[in-house]
Amino acid sequence: MKKFLSILLAAVMLLGLLSACGGKAAETQPSASPTQTAGGTRTFVDSAGRSVEVPTDIERIIPSGSMAQTFVWPLAADKLVSVGDKFTDEQLKYLGDKYRDLPVTGNLYKTGSKLNVEEVAKLNPQIIIDFGEPKDTIVQDLDNLQKLLGIPCIFIEGSFSNTADAYRMLGDLLNEKDQAEKIATYVDGIMSKTKDVFSKIDKKSLAFVNSTDGLGCIAKGTYFDEIWSYMGSNVATVSDAQMYSFSTISLEQLQTWNPDYMFFYSDDAYKTATTDAAWSGLKAVKEGHCYTIPKYPVDFCFTPSVNRYMGIIWLATILYPKDFDWNLKDEVYKYYDMFYHCTLTDALYNELMGIA
Repeated sequence: MKKFLSILLAAVMLLGLLSACGGKAAETQPSASPTQTAGGTRTFVDSAGRSVEVPTDIERIIPSGSMAQTFVWPLAADKLVSVGDKFTDEQLKYLGDKYRDLPVTGNLYKTGSKLNVEEVAKLNPQIIIDFGEPKDTIVQDLDNLQKLLGIPCIFIEGSFSNTADAYRMLGDLLNEKDQAEKIATYVDGIMSKTKDVFSKIDKKSLAFVNSTDGLGCIAKGTYFDEIWSYMGSNVATVSDAQMYSFSTISLEQLQTWNPDYMFFYSDDAYKTATTDAAWSGLKAVKEGHCYTIPKYPVDFCFTPSVNRYMGIIWLATILYPKDFDWNLKDEVYKYYDMFYHCTLTDALYNELMGIA
């Protein structure tokens, strides 16, 4: 956190905003039905165990950042009054141009970004929703932010294994239980199916390679590794790996690991791996098992939010085509409709998947 809330508090006091604006958390469980109180509010218990007075009818939401925004989008895209990061033209092809001019309020927990509390206050939201892993200081952080702005702040835990329950909690909060249950059932089905298959087969070895030269990776056991170690055997064992950062490796190290499959975020890295003679001895290159990750509006695998369930299906069809009966095109169309309210065309699908 780098004490950012304390710094923001001081800054806001100097700007006169206050007068204008008026341990690890437990595992996510669907909140009990919020208790109705006078004045159009109700008591809601979030994933951090905090009892928060929230409006009965929520129409103006600010996400704590881009991860929370992706999480909230399927249930309440039209209720978001800001976004964590400005949308690109490529993202808007899938999300819709009407969201182009949404104000940007930044990210509560993201390196190189911060939540713009002055902008938040000007937008007059009814609630701020945070989603993701529980930081050790989550209760203090959100209590301080709530005091600062006079706006209810809710945390919903979203680990890889409990996203279905996270959606049930969000549906309870937003009075969107039916649609939330539809999404939760979809996520539960994906997790159940993959667990069943993985109980019967051996996982393929893989590496996620990043940076323009291909010599960065997601190390096993780090924050961004979850999907890779779930869907395969991540060979990138790095002794000095940082939890929230990529690890720099050498081509010699990659050759020692020699994974069955390699996945790339950077198109430049993919081009290097598949055309540079120095890479030609790698098993994944020789067997044509190199892939770039579809990126829009949110990449399938890297960003640690609900987009990873699309990533699971994509990876399953590549790594284990005989063991999963998913039709990739059908599943992509279904996911984009459910999570992004996007009716894909064949042209847009082909562009997304890199099909010429």
